[in-house]
Amino acid sequence: MKKRGRALFIAISFLTVIITITAAHAATSAQPGSEFDPLVTKSYVDEQIQKLSLKIGSGTSSGGTTGGTSPASVDEQVLINLRTDVRDLTNLIIDAYTKIQSLEKQNMELIKKVEALEQGFAVVELSKGQKVRLGSGSEAIVRSGETEAISGELGGLADVTSAKDLSGGMQITNQHLLISSRNDGRGIHVLSDKAFLLVRGSYTME
Repeated sequence: MKKRGRALFIAISFLTVIITITAAHAATSAQPGSEFDPLVTKSYVDEQIQKLSLKIGSGTSSGGTTGGTSPASVDEQVLINLRTDVRDLTNLIIDAYTKIQSLEKQNMELIKKVEALEQGFAVVELSKGQKVRLGSGSEAIVRSGETEAISGELGGLADVTSAKDLSGGMQITNQHLLISSRNDGRGIHVLSDKAFLLVRGSYTME
C-alpha cells in the first residue's frame, strides 16, 4: 500500500509540475485562447488526475494485469507502466515545445514583415557607386537618377510596370515599380551622382 501511495503521489506531482510549466510558458509567449495557447480548464486537469489515480489505485495500466497476481507484483507492474507513461508524456511535451518554438519564430518573422510593409515607402537617397540590397517581398521605385539592376543568386528584379525581369547590369526605368522576390542579394546599383528611391520593406545599403 505504501508503494502504491508513493507512486500515486509521484505521478500527481509530476503531472502538476508539467502542467504548471507548460501554462507558465504559454502565458508569457502567446495570447490566451489563441492557437498557440489553447485554454485548459481546471475540470479537465482534475479529470486527468482522477483517471491516473484510478489506474494506480486499481493496480492496472495500459499493459493490464491478470488475476491471481500478488500485491507486490501488481505494485511493481504499476510502477513500470507508470514510468513508461511518464516517459511518453515527457517526449510528447518536448516535441510540442519544439514545435511551439518553431511557430513562434515564424510568427515573429511574419510580424516584422508586416510592420515593415505598414510603414509605407521610405525615401532613400544614394550617391554614385552605392547599392541597395532588397529583402524578400520588398518593393522599390527609382524616382530620379541613373541606376542598374543587381542580380541575386537566384535571379534579378521583377519590373512590374513593364512586366519583365531585370537581370544584373540592365538599366532601370525611373518611376517603374520593382519587386524583389527573394532575399539573395538582388537590388539596385547607382550610376549617377545622386539617386532617390522609394523603398517599402526590408533593405540594406552599401
